[in-house]
Amino acid sequence: MRIARTIFTLGLAALLWQQGTAACPAATRATEILAQVKQREAPDKRQDIFELTVSDSDGVLTVGGTCSEASLRDAAMAALAAAGIDAADAITVLPSDRWALVRIPVASLRTGGRHAAEMATQAVMGTPLRVLDNSGEFIHVQTPDGYIAYVPSSSLTKLTDAQMAAWRGAPRLVVTAPWEIKVFDAPDTRSLRHVVTDLVNGSIVEPGGATEQNGRINIKLPDGRTGWAEASAFAPIAEWASQPFNPDLILDIAYATLGAPYLWGGTSTKAPDCSGLAKVSYLANGRILMRDASQQATTGTRIEASDWRSCQAGDLLFFGNADTGRVTHVAIYDHDGGYVHSSGRVKHNSVDPSSPEYLTTPFLHAVRIAGNEGSRGITVAADHPWFFNGTGHSSINY
Repeated sequence: MRIARTIFTLGLAALLWQQGTAACPAATRATEILAQVKQREAPDKRQDIFELTVSDSDGVLTVGGTCSEASLRDAAMAALAAAGIDAADAITVLPSDRWALVRIPVASLRTGGRHAAEMATQAVMGTPLRVLDNSGEFIHVQTPDGYIAYVPSSSLTKLTDAQMAAWRGAPRLVVTAPWEIKVFDAPDTRSLRHVVTDLVNGSIVEPGGATEQNGRINIKLPDGRTGWAEASAFAPIAEWASQPFNPDLILDIAYATLGAPYLWGGTSTKAPDCSGLAKVSYLANGRILMRDASQQATTGTRIEASDWRSCQAGDLLFFGNADTGRVTHVAIYDHDGGYVHSSGRVKHNSVDPSSPEYLTTPFLHAVRIAGNEGSRGITVAADHPWFFNGTGHSSINY
């Protein structure tokens, strides 16, 4: 009896092993194909979520997991079908109809859903965010430049798709002043006891219901609070979003932050990191750049380091490892080899070896943003569908 049971057990094990080896190649091949799709369609986890797995149940394959875009799900399933692999689609596509506006002067977005997580980026008041997951204390969001991170729910005002459409169609104002401005609860006070909030360059608010008084306009913040601020500090959003390329404006914002401290992940004029300085300076000119220096370095028209004398005001200069070419730092070119950058603090240096401001950090290359609006990673705000109704999703080219 014991021998018979042993023979039966061995036979069953062999059968299961044969089934497993028969099924395993298909699952393995499917996993390999999905890895190829990820490398091709979603290589940067800062921009896209492509977390897919393949399961095998009695020879029936199922693809599960999460994608941030329906196009990524479609690409995955199409690649499997093209390879002759039949698999069930159990992929969750994160929603594209849930929104939020930043409700504080500068919101800090982190790599994980906890306060101790590394700060990845920031967003200023009124910035529209796509909500990927709104459960818990931290909200999983995507910024207009495509960056995916987590932000405390207390930093946001959540909107439905209909509310977001109404916001996109509403009259709005953008802070164009290079300095921080105070919003007061009355048009005729300068008492700090009456401050409602401060605003930085690039903040978006709505006009309030009262008429201008004492050089101040009435504004409404994203969370519904109202206040009064200097009228000269604002411009209509359409004017801000469609302005022509202006390197002087870009550099003026950079100059206005001279002396400001470097902050890892900082993306406001309060305390920017190196790529944050480039972003906020270009945003003042109505242009949305990618978040990190390594991303910005792959956009625009490339200029070799040896040709730095051909650089023009507003070009971005990239520094890093001369051996590997890895980009670790970015600066904004002004003239005669000089540039503004955030390293320790926002300051001025030069790529000209003959300049007293010369730094020996390896200069890798430069890129020209001007004239490349609409190409990958460079979006004019007027063409971004999160800011205005009537612009297509294809306007975002991450």
